[in-house]
Amino acid sequence: MKGLPVIFSLIVISSITVSAQCEKCGMLASEEYDFCFADDQFDNICAQFGINQPNFLIKSGKKPRPIPINKDYSLNYLLNISRDKKLKITAYEVLFIERALKGWEIEQRKFGHTYTSSGLGYRIISEGTGKIPQTGERVSVHYTGFLEDGTKFDSSYDRNKPFSFSLGSGQVIGGWEEGFALLKKGSKALLRIPPGLGYGARKVGSIPANSILYFEIELLQE
Repeated sequence: MKGLPVIFSLIVISSITVSAQCEKCGMLASEEYDFCFADDQFDNICAQFGINQPNFLIKSGKKPRPIPINKDYSLNYLLNISRDKKLKITAYEVLFIERALKGWEIEQRKFGHTYTSSGLGYRIISEGTGKIPQTGERVSVHYTGFLEDGTKFDSSYDRNKPFSFSLGSGQVIGGWEEGFALLKKGSKALLRIPPGLGYGARKVGSIPANSILYFEIELLQE
């Protein structure tokens, strides 16, 4: 997306994605963390994030320090951590953290999935208390769709209007048919949909051909 930093030379070590810059500043790969961020505009500083971690790690010429993470990456959050005397965050580090959080906001959709035999990935964010819908049942859902680079291509939340369809009727892409049939009503989840369960080799609107799609979804309780 425009305005976001470029992450260079990505390689995979164990379950963590690290960049050449992260290796340069000595950040070690860890099974507990999923993603390492570095930016050429910031020398010798790295950050590591994990979807199951309440903190992220930042390393700036010293041993890694844990920083409490908040899903609200607002100016208030940045001000609060910069004012926390125990954290000892410099203005330089605050600017880097702001960039790192934007990178993590995109990358975190790619981790922590359970995969089905078809290749569909899903991660339950919060489980509802309703029943799993049956084939032929009409369901109402809210969703936001993203491309791999973080570009948002559609959202029912933006229209403030849920989308309804009959499950198993072929009205939606295969990844939706399978994904929503796994959830209890009231659940929120993240779907990773490969091209074969999405739009395949077709270009659809702003969605390029052969795209992997990510959907943040909510199966509404009626």
